[in-house]
Amino acid sequence: MTLVVQMQDTGTTAADDPLLSYTLTTTPSPLKASPENPTAPEEIGEIVIAVARQSGTPADVKSIRLKVPAGAMSPDLATDLAKITPRITLTGWSARLEAAAKEFVFTPAASHTPVGPETGFTIQLSDIPVSRKVGTAPLTLTEESRTGSSAFQERTAVFNVGKFPADFYLRNFLCEPSIINNGGDVELTWERSANAKYDLLYPGFERDVTDRTGLGVEGITSDTTFYLRATTGDPSNPVTRILSAQVTVLKPDLDIGNLTINGTVTVNGPIAAPRMLQDYGHTMQQGVFTADCSGMLVVSGFNTHRFGAEVQFFPKITSNGVEVAGTADPQDFGSATLLLNKGQRAVFTVSWRAGDMDFTGQGFSGKASWVPLPIQ
Repeated sequence: MTLVVQMQDTGTTAADDPLLSYTLTTTPSPLKASPENPTAPEEIGEIVIAVARQSGTPADVKSIRLKVPAGAMSPDLATDLAKITPRITLTGWSARLEAAAKEFVFTPAASHTPVGPETGFTIQLSDIPVSRKVGTAPLTLTEESRTGSSAFQERTAVFNVGKFPADFYLRNFLCEPSIINNGGDVELTWERSANAKYDLLYPGFERDVTDRTGLGVEGITSDTTFYLRATTGDPSNPVTRILSAQVTVLKPDLDIGNLTINGTVTVNGPIAAPRMLQDYGHTMQQGVFTADCSGMLVVSGFNTHRFGAEVQFFPKITSNGVEVAGTADPQDFGSATLLLNKGQRAVFTVSWRAGDMDFTGQGFSGKASWVPLPIQ
């Protein structure tokens, strides 16, 4: 069956959204436009709308109206609304056609009916003589409802229902394998007819695959959903069908916003690539660094003459009142690492060990690097 996504009318706001949720499916999947030859029998279709209340607070519903475009044009769904059989499974409700408005109206015997999360029902349009023009037909659903003792209000949603050429098909969109290791590859395959344009969409890519029935995708590092889109019909009112397939990546790369961890963090592998702050070359210099996030400040000095190099941090009181300080032991490869929180500042020098000879320009070098930690 075809699943049609509910779309809000562009003129509505959040307060005008329906209080009930609606999911529309069609049979066959997708609907087929009737032959253009007016003497040929019409294709027959069916629409089922599943209705539910998602909130725990019941909504009072006074009526539900479904406007179905009818005629011989591309945006028309049916050729004759009088041939359609409407039904609703909500107890005590009835259905009728208001031909002048091209609407099917569903109303309760009482003034209204409370619909809570335990009340699910369906609206069904059977025996639809599908229009003879390929295209997309907008169905407008209007719900008259309220919560509590507020006034009843009309709330609108729109469903776009496609009518495809009789020989169109798009099916069996598969992703193999469906579970891979980080950096693995997948093979996508599908079956399709030749009378449409096909595009494959996934994060960062939109690829024309009109002449293909498969494609390999390499180096996938996170869970990915692939969408295969078929477009056909008159460009002024095309019809679109979309299928999806997913791949799950074991130990995926993550790109997240905020992260709160209540417990132990274990890191297997490097935390982040160090960021070079300063290469001092063959000079003895002082540096000042303020942390823009939590991380490790690594300062090192090296003397090829093996007289040893010294790295020293000096105490510094920062604006948040936290003092940071530390001194490295003099050694052939002098290096000091200081853990800083965001906003803390360190003042340091890179030099020869006290008492060593001056070998300026003859083999001494100093460097400072910053390694940010992933948890801020």
